[in-house]
Amino acid sequence: MELEEFRRQVPNFDGLSEPERIKHLVWYLHKHEARERVDVEAIRGCYTKLNYESRNLARDMTRLADRTPSELLKDATGYRLEARARAALDAKYGDAPSSIAVEKLLADLPSKVPGTDESVFLQEALNCYRVKAFRSAIVMAWNLAYDHLLRWLLADPARLQTFNQRIPVRYPKKQGVQITKFDDFEDLKESEVIEVASSASLLNGNVVKVLDKELKRRNTAAHPSPLVFTRYQAEDSITDLVNNVVLNLR
Repeated sequence: MELEEFRRQVPNFDGLSEPERIKHLVWYLHKHEARERVDVEAIRGCYTKLNYESRNLARDMTRLADRTPSELLKDATGYRLEARARAALDAKYGDAPSSIAVEKLLADLPSKVPGTDESVFLQEALNCYRVKAFRSAIVMAWNLAYDHLLRWLLADPARLQTFNQRIPVRYPKKQGVQITKFDDFEDLKESEVIEVASSASLLNGNVVKVLDKELKRRNTAAHPSPLVFTRYQAEDSITDLVNNVVLNLR
């Protein structure tokens, strides 16, 4: 995780007291840059990257070490977070096993998913998930999977012909709709594309169930509402769409 992403992840990071901000930055350097010890210059470097004025960093770090109980421990090689202080920040910002699995699932996809557009959707889904923008992560995961579905339909002439032949059968009012290029799919709603592909036996029942469920969730997430979307819901959408749509339709 980049430092700026971490800053956005922490609620009211700009409003933290100097000691609290320092503790957060020490934790970031431990966790995301694998530094066992941190010195004043390392924290100053973080302040510079984030465009903060660095005032009395040495004094504040010394005071954190002098507190009872200490929140920073100091030795000849530098500072490190005291175990309880680190555990508290781990609980707030550390990765649960499920989070690690989802990030790996997304991070491993670029080598498996063809197409520049899909890679863009993939990166946006990953970025949203990492900063806990779970509503947006759900929307971007849908965009990734739906874009993959359309490209999968276009990739095989026989498959596309079957799809086109089925359109007027399933939707008689769309007799003139024929798909020859990506933009032609705009003549059909997302739900109609899924229904045509399903009724033409191009998709199996499990894929259709996933697409129907996740389209409903995407629609709910994409419209303004007081509903809160959780990490669990985002992880469910991402894993379902990636495993059962993106990696299943080859």
